[in-house]
Amino acid sequence: MGAALHWRHDHSEDDVMHGGDGREGGAVLHRAADPASLAVEVAQAVEAGLRQALAERGQATLIVSGGSTPVPMWQHLSMAQLDWTFVTITLADERWVPVDDPASNEGLVRRHLLRNEAAWARWVPLYNGKATPQEAQPAVEARMSTIQWPADVVVLGMGGDGHTASWFPGRVMDAGWQAHCAAVYTPLAPNVLVPRMTLTPRTLLDARHMLLYLTGADKEPVLARALTPGNAVELPVRRALHESKATCHVYFAP
Repeated sequence: MGAALHWRHDHSEDDVMHGGDGREGGAVLHRAADPASLAVEVAQAVEAGLRQALAERGQATLIVSGGSTPVPMWQHLSMAQLDWTFVTITLADERWVPVDDPASNEGLVRRHLLRNEAAWARWVPLYNGKATPQEAQPAVEARMSTIQWPADVVVLGMGGDGHTASWFPGRVMDAGWQAHCAAVYTPLAPNVLVPRMTLTPRTLLDARHMLLYLTGADKEPVLARALTPGNAVELPVRRALHESKATCHVYFAP
């Protein structure tokens, strides 16, 4: 199956920010030999996008996704020599648990990204301690309105069921919805069984640079399906691949 995808095995930062070969259905595909090498490549791509934003607009907005996959990338990115005081960071989605819960995406970000040079960044969390994300949504929406949109760099992941952010299969979320964030009820297993707060398609798909970052050979067949245009309710990651304003750069390692 992997041979059917036109993977790109080497690139420069300029390629990542402005296009390149290895295209599949409008996306640009980058394959690394292993997750460690991939983490370095993604960190370099994110750094390049932030550096471009700082040079052009004097500030930058970065949206990251949680889970274990981006942790090594964050560790590299946290050491980037950027003017982090002008960088705002938030999450694409958050599990509705306290920050000290092992399932908290914010907890991961604080431990692995908001350190070293990146400790100076402005952090805007999604979780606010309310009992439910539905109750919290108005306050989180107001918090999101303080961010400079569109985001300069969005880094999304993909679950084995084809979800991205907290856009899960079988659930419709209108790309034209004007809210920045939405409360999401508890998804099905094998996902972590807690409700979520997610940024909406309108918010994420407007990004100036869109990256999809995934590891694991088991996800390659799902990615191949998603690269074929089709029903985004079945595979929500199709929205990032086919509907984002910027070309989606896919970073993968088995």
